[in-house]
Amino acid sequence: MATDTGDPPRRLVRILHAATWREEVRSPVERRLAVALTTLYAATGLSYSALAVYMLRQEHLSPAVYGVGASVAGVLGLLVGPAIGALSDRVDGFVLYAVLMGVMAGATFCLTAAGPWAALGLLSVLVMCARGSSAVLGALIGRAVDRDRRVRFRATVRAMSNVAMVVGLALGAAVLAVGTRTAFRASFTAEALALSVTGLLVWRARGGAVAAAPEAPAAAPAPAPVPADAEQPSGTLRDGRVTVLLLLNCLFCLAEPMLAIAVPLWVGARLRVPMWGVSVVLVVNTVVMVLLQVPAARRVTDTSRAARSVRAAALLFAVAALMFPVSAQLSRHLGAAAALCALVLFALVRAGGDVLYSVGSTSLSYELVPERSYGKSMGILGMGVDIAGLSAPALFGWFVNGGGALGWYVLAVLFVLGALPVRWIQNRIGERSWGNA
Repeated sequence: MATDTGDPPRRLVRILHAATWREEVRSPVERRLAVALTTLYAATGLSYSALAVYMLRQEHLSPAVYGVGASVAGVLGLLVGPAIGALSDRVDGFVLYAVLMGVMAGATFCLTAAGPWAALGLLSVLVMCARGSSAVLGALIGRAVDRDRRVRFRATVRAMSNVAMVVGLALGAAVLAVGTRTAFRASFTAEALALSVTGLLVWRARGGAVAAAPEAPAAAPAPAPVPADAEQPSGTLRDGRVTVLLLLNCLFCLAEPMLAIAVPLWVGARLRVPMWGVSVVLVVNTVVMVLLQVPAARRVTDTSRAARSVRAAALLFAVAALMFPVSAQLSRHLGAAAALCALVLFALVRAGGDVLYSVGSTSLSYELVPERSYGKSMGILGMGVDIAGLSAPALFGWFVNGGGALGWYVLAVLFVLGALPVRWIQNRIGERSWGNA
């Protein structure tokens, strides 16, 4: 009887342990990195919508000109990201990241006084620094956080960042509601300050990393063998495993604009659902990602589980794609409420797939290359995000205007087929374990 009465408290402790993020952020270096990235995402949320509206309404750029400028910025980010990542393999990554944040802070503050064409140029600077800093960050975490915890740490930071992003989006909505040039300038000034704080925190984290460096790391298996020419800029792409994972990133990263771009377009053009339904989908997606990110990462402790996580994500993405034609049929025959239920189901499965793909692909990417090439490989793999982001508006616009259900069926099939090469990548890496389930 005593054992039975003790079970509920122990069960409650396990539940609280699964829900908390505290133990995943341990050292001073990790705490500073976590706070820095949370600050960064709050700043990103602040300008997420405000920057485009500012360019169009305050700088009086036409949508076509702004679209071209944003596309040029995206292409430049695609090209520069791997180069900055490779640079982080040769210099102090903490210093490089802090410098990039300083440049972004300066460019953001200059938006308060720049003319329309200068503002477009500053947009390119911001995108290039953002893509490069993402690659540098991946390398920093790979080197500064223990091997058995770095995926969980990244998941924790991602969950914290999602919460911060929501706060930033709320502040950005307030700026849009006011809509004056003064309000936009105040938001850019606040964002520049937040970027400066981010850079300063990462700079300070460098001291903790240097102090911890003399400690001998735990023994780990040798990195996966890579081709001899992998140290050259083009050599990483000659590694078939990296190339295949990059192609999978291009495909699976379409799941992000599927939420941000396809849902508003589909609701506006194909469904009888009020536009506030888009907000419902975004809220459900964010809540699921925040709740599941860390528990999912704790379950991925070796390469086989990482590969299974990616394959499961592929199937969930396929189901999410099918929800678009399903919602259209429900809207036509059963009305708005049924279509909205289909969109909520879309948000649930898409968020689950995003969480699983994030932890699985991150785990595999760290095992693919030696530590000395983390920056370069993270930059190259990050190109998938840029390629998906550049192609998504035209692709999903075609689905809405002409492709219809057929386009979504084809995309769902591609998601399923994308699960097939994952086992090959896993076999080429070999069985690796880095923690306990």
